Amino acid sequence: MSEKPELVVFSIYLMGGGASFHRNMIDNRPNDNFNIKCIFLNPLHWKAKRLENLIIDENNKVFDFSSEPIKEISKRLEKLISNKEGAVLTNFQTELATLEIYRKYKKTIFFICQDDAYIHLAETYSHIIDVIIAHNIAVYNEICEMLPNRKKDIHFIQHGVTVQNFEKAINKNKKLRLVFLARHVKKKGIYDLPKIDDQLKKLNIEVDWTILGDGEERENFINEVKHRDNFNFFIPETTADIMVILKEIDLYILPSSLDGLPVSLLESMSVGCVPLVYNFSEGIKNVITIDIGFVIDKNDINTFAKKIEFLSRNRDELEKRSIACIKSIEQNFDISKQAEKYFNLYYDYKKLKKNRILNIKRFIRMYFDYKIVRKGVAFIKKIKNQL
Repeated sequence: MSEKPELVVFSIYLMGGGASFHRNMIDNRPNDNFNIKCIFLNPLHWKAKRLENLIIDENNKVFDFSSEPIKEISKRLEKLISNKEGAVLTNFQTELATLEIYRKYKKTIFFICQDDAYIHLAETYSHIIDVIIAHNIAVYNEICEMLPNRKKDIHFIQHGVTVQNFEKAINKNKKLRLVFLARHVKKKGIYDLPKIDDQLKKLNIEVDWTILGDGEERENFINEVKHRDNFNFFIPETTADIMVILKEIDLYILPSSLDGLPVSLLESMSVGCVPLVYNFSEGIKNVITIDIGFVIDKNDINTFAKKIEFLSRNRDELEKRSIACIKSIEQNFDISKQAEKYFNLYYDYKKLKKNRILNIKRFIRMYFDYKIVRKGVAFIKKIKNQL
């Protein structure tokens, strides 16, 4: 019996949606057609919360690196990437730069573009990337416009979560229960939560906040709201623990400035939490339609509070949107169906593989000290001119 092809998955050794995305896909894969190896990048120079309860073995490796030159990082990282037949899933510049220097010609390279911040990588490394996948329609459209000759290699596939088969008991008259479920960092908008709370008080709306998760700003934020008795903090250990809490929540709140398609958003919607988010990407409006929730302009605290007030004073509207959330997850974001779409594409790795062209100038720039090379070229030209 022939050996199965290898699927190398690059993920991140930090808490957040990036790691959750790959874990959910692998856990819900439709078959065992691949030998799967995960490499978790651990940027030691980043102050961030690391993953917990990760089993480290021959199929799950953590790769530590810091702000050292990319050629030094690549020398070590490439040793973890075999040249066995199969595919490699990339997300970050770290592994793309490594694969540019150390070619693994038996591997088909997939690039998962998580959000706007990574679009430039699709262009920079387009000469080595075989397939590009985006799960946000705005990101997909922008990459298609940027690389018009590669449209057939660019795919829009939304990811998903487990369908809960849950019927929510609607909160008819009690204080609304709001949840923030994201990494505790500034770009996720955590410090906008007390500002929204202040506006709600001016509107005579009382709410209870549940703050889930962890992150580098957690202690600072707890200190920021310690005088507010309507903020409660929990760090659930498992996804199952998260879902138990979410089933008691009315609204999902995410005033984030940068995201693609948050896993936590879909998890919340799966149990009927009505989402209110900043317009971090135009593509999110295809997920959060007006019958489901609200997409609000960035930093518009007043409108954010008024939308919460509207749902607090109109519980029938809250109920309609809650039901629509659950239905949308069932119809569009069932992880078993979405994972099958991803893995079917991965398993076409042979057909999707391109004949890659070596970009000499970029290779020299990455692998050598470019300043020295440039001085050497200038010196040779000078000698030629003197002859």
